[in-house]
Amino acid sequence: MPKSAKASANPSETGEAPSGHIQSLEKGLRILDEIVSAPAPVKLAEIIKRFDMDKASAFRFLQTLEYRGFLRKNAETKEYEVGGRLYYWASQLRQKTRIIDAYHGQLERLANLTQQTAHLGLLVNDRVLLADFAHSNSIVSIQHSIGGVEPVHASAAAKAIVAFLPRDKRDRMVEAIEFTKFTDRTITTRAELLMDFEMCRERGYAVDAGESYGGLHCVARPIFDGQGEPVASLGISTVTALVGSDSDHFRRITSALELIAGEISRDFAG
Repeated sequence: MPKSAKASANPSETGEAPSGHIQSLEKGLRILDEIVSAPAPVKLAEIIKRFDMDKASAFRFLQTLEYRGFLRKNAETKEYEVGGRLYYWASQLRQKTRIIDAYHGQLERLANLTQQTAHLGLLVNDRVLLADFAHSNSIVSIQHSIGGVEPVHASAAAKAIVAFLPRDKRDRMVEAIEFTKFTDRTITTRAELLMDFEMCRERGYAVDAGESYGGLHCVARPIFDGQGEPVASLGISTVTALVGSDSDHFRRITSALELIAGEISRDFAG
């Protein structure tokens, strides 16, 4: 018997590319991901074989990535490795990664307290990214996809941050939303979303009740910095059946979230 039953919390993981996507950009990003993930520098021939491409096309992709600074080509070995631009991006995100390192222990503690999957969302350049998660010992385990962009209109992790932003920042992010309908419960209009944000602020936490993935229930609270602005969110993902008929269980989850999100926010403020 498997130790846990896994469900994806990423509505974009359908196994098919979304309509309107740019195939050439997707391939370039896959090539970049392959080289970043490789344990050693990669040769042109490896890219040709890995992606079933002709030599001229593979070379153009690599040359473009090199020109933009994402890759570096060794003049002697002709091998490709990570370029300086990615290291620059990494330095810009260092503060965000420190948050992940500093608070993973609290994430695990939250998972143990609630016996559900705990997750951390980060606000990065007007996007909410799923940055970290921790499993519990429960037989039901929600499998998250680290690095995925959380939909602002359908994700508790995102709503818990955006709802508490200053109005100008919140409005800017709302204006950029494409109201993709993931399930029958997904919010699909700006007016509905603003009403949901108002409820988030009143109760102190955000809820995704099957809005991004059918049968999945998420609750998240904001984490505030020293200036009182939300920079991250702390949340719990579970299956709807576990909370839909048990109000006490839901209250235990929200109480644990309040406790640990408050601890992290106070640490930020200090």
